[in-house]
Amino acid sequence: MKLFVTVGSMLPFDRLVRAIDDFVGTRPDIEAFAQIGETRNRPRHMDSRQMMAPAEYRRMFEEADVVVSHVGIGTVITAAELCKPLVMLPRQMELQEVTSRHQQATARWLAGRPGVHIVSSEAELPAKIDEVAGSRGVDDFESETRAELIRTVRDFIRG
Repeated sequence: MKLFVTVGSMLPFDRLVRAIDDFVGTRPDIEAFAQIGETRNRPRHMDSRQMMAPAEYRRMFEEADVVVSHVGIGTVITAAELCKPLVMLPRQMELQEVTSRHQQATARWLAGRPGVHIVSSEAELPAKIDEVAGSRGVDDFESETRAELIRTVRDFIRG
């Protein structure tokens, strides 16, 4: 299995990187690469880079069987474009991983959408990754939104 881990570019997310690095260390069948952002912690069991050029980021995304990330909308959009399953761990303001609770709010909004798998703690990551490996990826949200818009307009016209 190939994992691509991405934490975005704004703040470090050491809790996520450490959890995946520990997991990969116990699983020789997993090949992982991580975009780790600004951090002093270096993974021991997976290759990593602080930042990546857009073409390299996309290539790693395309090659992954599962993408693991913070709850970033850019990641969700790319997963939808490439139909990749996402396992997402929201950053927590209480742990100084982010400056607001927007990731938890976004996670609640995304929960239950096909291909998006939200976990509430790093302890849940290994089981969730194993569960979604080989599963369907993120659906195209645009088509869902378009259908809803058409229904709304149609209902309005019909009075």
